[in-house]
Formats: sequence, structure tokens, C-alpha cells
Amino acid sequence: MTSEALVTSPFGVGAVITSLIALSFWLDRRFRFFSWLGTAILVITGGAVLVNLGVIPSTVGEAALNPVYIFASDYGVPLAIVLLLLATDFGQVRSLGRPALAAFVLGVIGTVAGAVVGVWLTAGGIGGEAWKLGGQFAASYIGGGINYAAVGNALGTSETMYATGAAADNIMTNIWMVMTAILPAILVRWYPSIRNRSTHAAERRETSFWNRRELVIQDLILLLAISFTVVAVAEAITPWIDGWVGFEIPSVIWYTTLALLLAVFTPVKQLKGGEEVGNFILHFFFATMGAGTILSTLVDKGPVVFLFISIVVGVHGLIIFGMGRIFKVEVEMLAVASQACVGGPSTALALASSKGWTSLVTPAVLLGVLGYAIGNYIGIFVGQWMHWMLAGG
Repeated sequence: MTSEALVTSPFGVGAVITSLIALSFWLDRRFRFFSWLGTAILVITGGAVLVNLGVIPSTVGEAALNPVYIFASDYGVPLAIVLLLLATDFGQVRSLGRPALAAFVLGVIGTVAGAVVGVWLTAGGIGGEAWKLGGQFAASYIGGGINYAAVGNALGTSETMYATGAAADNIMTNIWMVMTAILPAILVRWYPSIRNRSTHAAERRETSFWNRRELVIQDLILLLAISFTVVAVAEAITPWIDGWVGFEIPSVIWYTTLALLLAVFTPVKQLKGGEEVGNFILHFFFATMGAGTILSTLVDKGPVVFLFISIVVGVHGLIIFGMGRIFKVEVEMLAVASQACVGGPSTALALASSKGWTSLVTPAVLLGVLGYAIGNYIGIFVGQWMHWMLAGG
């Protein structure tokens, strides 16, 4: 699709994306409706529109992926996660332990139930690999796309089915990102809310996010040096640890751990600019998410697969938000936990950051990492169990 796009050069794509980011922030500040959606949704939606209109290239099926997209997904996300964690005030996080874990457990239960129901309803249309797809999405919607790939490899999913699932997943992940941003605003009157903890404190945090701040170039350079070092160390030790334990552990676990240790035990959080730079980099990732939303691919390759994952996410949403109200979990926490399951730590962080839920930034990442850790095991078990069930026990 690169040859068909109007803008294909790295600087040209970068210019379009940064202009989209700037427009999204302006709309968020200028109009209440767009503020309600949040900048992340505006950038994701804008990226999808631009790709489907042929303005910028897609991230799907490209022989040579645009360098801007490579930066956003491979380098931008780790740096943004580290920068935002280094800026976290852990005083806001201490009271979130049980509610965060409860929300995550509800999300896991919802995903597993959704995968089982989805396979049961669509196995006839998907065919003999329905149980494999069920296992993959049980893993993916507990811990993100890395688990989708790992379980697909473990279960021996064909390339055709793998690609079809991935194409449908791109669209569903973006749709659910929008829903988890909108649902708290709709449901807040019936749920506990983080707004009720300290309304004035929340208002001060929201205001300060937009106010001009004094930034020191030395702080920014030091923050970037620390962030690059943390990610580099994590990437270096990951193969060694994998060889020692005998299985693969995503490097996100290690750079998240290192960033959290630095934030807790060093004065690094006093450095200024990490939150601003991390948020900006993260918006490149949002644009990349939007650029993977190709409607024609879904229509051509897999409406039944999209129906299947719609059932998975629908059941997941009903359980996490329905049971979450019974257990009196804050609606924003439910949204972040749901996004941590469906999209992983990066999209959960994106949701919390773009909506100004600063106290949920660290739980967003930690829940996503927890999903990475357990998703593969659950996905393989669910897949094998459904295979046994479909074969008649």
C-alpha cells in the first residue's frame, strides 16, 4: 500500500503524524466533546482515516515498513513507558492494590468466557482451526499482541489464519480503545470513580497538565539517558534470563521493573519533563495503531473472525464492567484493567495518560505486564481444552 499512499517519505509521514498530534491536542483543549474523547482516540481515529484515504502508508502488509512506524512501535513505546514510570508519584498508587487486582481478575475471567462462547458460536464458520484462534485470543486479550504470536506458534496456527486474526485484531483493539475511553464518562453516575477520592486534587492535576512548565535541558537529557540505559540493560539481560529459566520472558517486564525501582529508590522523579516527553512519544504509537486499521482487509479476509473476536470482547466487557459494579471497583480502574487485558501495557498506559488518570498510570503498566506473564499459559490451556471439547471429549 506504500506505493499508493500520497505521502511515503519518513519525514513526510512524520510531518503528517506530528500535525495530527498537534491538531488533536488543540481540539482536546478547545472543544468539550473532543476533550471527552481524549487525544489518544483522536490520533488513533485520525491515523485510521488518513490510511484508508491513502494519505499515509499502512502498517499492515508492507514489505518495507516506514521508519516512523518502526520508531513508534519498537523504540517509542519502551522509552515512553520508562519516562512515564520515572515521573510517577507512588503516593497516588498505594491505595489501588486490591481494586486493581480485582479488576484484572474480572477481565481475565471475561476474556476466557468470551473465547469459549466465541468458539462455540463461530466454530462452524471458522473451521478446524477455531480452537487455535480461541487459544490465541484468550492469551492476546489477557496480555496483548505478544501473547497472540507466542500461542499461535505453540498451537501451530496456519499463516492464513494467523494473518486473518491479526487483521481483525488491529481493528478491534482500536475500537475497544475508544470504548474504554468513552464508557467511564457514560457509566460514572452508577459507579465509584477516582474523581470522588479528591475532586480538588484531580482538578489541580488536570490543570497543571496543560499549564506552561519550567523545563531544564539538563533534566531532559538526563531523563533520556536514563531511559535509553534502562531499555538497553533490559534488552541485554533478557536473552540471558530466558536461557537460564528455559522460556521466553518479554523484555517489557525487565525495563518496567528497572524503571519502577529507580522511581521508588532514587530522586529521579524530581527531574522535569519526563511526563511531557513520554506523552508526546506515546502519541506516535497511537498514530501507528490507527495506521493498522485497514477496513478492506477485514472485509476481504475475515468477517467471521471479526465476529468471533467481537463476541470475545463483548463478553469480556460485560463481565468486567458488570461484575465490577457489584464489587464497587472504580469505573476508570475497570477501563484501564480492561485495556491492559485487551491491548497490553502500552495501550493501558495510553488510556490512563491521555485521560489524565495519573494515579492509574503505574497500575496500567503493571497489569499489562501481569497479563504478559500469565496470558500464554492460559491461552494454551484454553486452546487445548476447546480442542478436546470440539473433538467430542
